[in-house]
Amino acid sequence: MAETPPTDKPAPPTGVRWPLILGALMGGFLMVAVGLGLGWYLFYRPIVNVAVQLPAPPAPPPAGPDLAQVKALEEQIEKQKAANKQVEDQIAVLRDRLRADVCTMRNPQGTTPAPAASPPADRKT
Repeated sequence: MAETPPTDKPAPPTGVRWPLILGALMGGFLMVAVGLGLGWYLFYRPIVNVAVQLPAPPAPPPAGPDLAQVKALEEQIEKQKAANKQVEDQIAVLRDRLRADVCTMRNPQGTTPAPAASPPADRKT
């Protein structure tokens, strides 16, 4: 047999390749972890870099009642009392009409009561 001349090339690896596979897997996992961390940092982290100052609390209300509001309420009460008086007078007139002998068996057409003197309406000028 003939001998082969020595060459400068190393012999191809014929052993185990698991260190290369393990290194590639670890590198891949590291790249995925860095990508996920960077994505969270850029998109999902809360961004709070603005200081917000709360507005000052409102001033406490004055100790006593407001005189203008009290006067307005008293005027409304007086107007309501006048309106109530008119309604009560109208109710009294209608009750008098009900008590009158308007419709009976003897006179089915009824008799009209004499108009009562109605109180003069209050006019504000």
